[in-house]
Amino acid sequence: MDLIQVMEMFPDQEACIAHLERLRWKGSPQCPHCESTSVKRRNENAMGRIGRWNCHDCHSTFKRTSGTIFQGTKIALQKGFLAISLMTNAKKSLSSCQLARDLGMKQKAAWRPMMRIRAEMGKDNVLGQGIIEADETYIGGKRRKDYDKEKGVPRKRGRGTAKDAVIGAVARGGKVVAELVSDMTGETIADFIKRGVNTEDAKLYTDQFKGDNDIGKEMEHETINRSEKWEADGVHTNTIEGFWSFVKRAWYGSHHHYSTGYTPLSLAEACYKDNYRGTNIFDKFRTESME
Repeated sequence: MDLIQVMEMFPDQEACIAHLERLRWKGSPQCPHCESTSVKRRNENAMGRIGRWNCHDCHSTFKRTSGTIFQGTKIALQKGFLAISLMTNAKKSLSSCQLARDLGMKQKAAWRPMMRIRAEMGKDNVLGQGIIEADETYIGGKRRKDYDKEKGVPRKRGRGTAKDAVIGAVARGGKVVAELVSDMTGETIADFIKRGVNTEDAKLYTDQFKGDNDIGKEMEHETINRSEKWEADGVHTNTIEGFWSFVKRAWYGSHHHYSTGYTPLSLAEACYKDNYRGTNIFDKFRTESME
């Protein structure tokens, strides 16, 4: 959904609140603390605050945004919806500096809702089956063509670098999962595959990295030597390689740097967008995250 449509649907704070109340309560308001339906909207005060409710059972006050990504935020809801639209429309992700410029906010104020949105995207758990492609990659650092000025040698690439280690798996014609890991041992890879893939109904394709051999003992497994060819009789890892390209373009083109602690959130955003490409991601995310 484009920005014009979002602004037409949600022209002001009142319209945003009314939409959220319809979406979550469907005409029957309920206290999020005690689940009582004995609630009543509070009268607007002199400052024009709206959207608060009183519970007559537990005597608490609450907003429609309680328990959602907008809980406790001071950002106008219209800007929140615009932030979701901008993020879901940005194929190669969006930096907090760019979002701040687009919405007329300070960078730190824009960064917080972005993190909440990405965390919500990370709740989308999927289970793969059928033909599964799995691979490992490294994110961050400088381009490999650069030199280490202190040592006077080219920077390392792949295994052995100080970059963030990431593993991923994609079901052909299905969804992708990716995860930040502390190492690339066979045990770590096997644990990741078993949590994201139905091993009984799946066939695994990987490159010839020895760390993949452990999981290969527990499910059907074929490998491809990518130094010789990229595909052999349908055996390839081109799909997951394409996803890695998407992830790294976001890193190089938009973020340039993020600390290891926030790498999982950026991966969650990339997976969510890839999993629901071709759909109205704004509507899907808005509906599911606000109910």
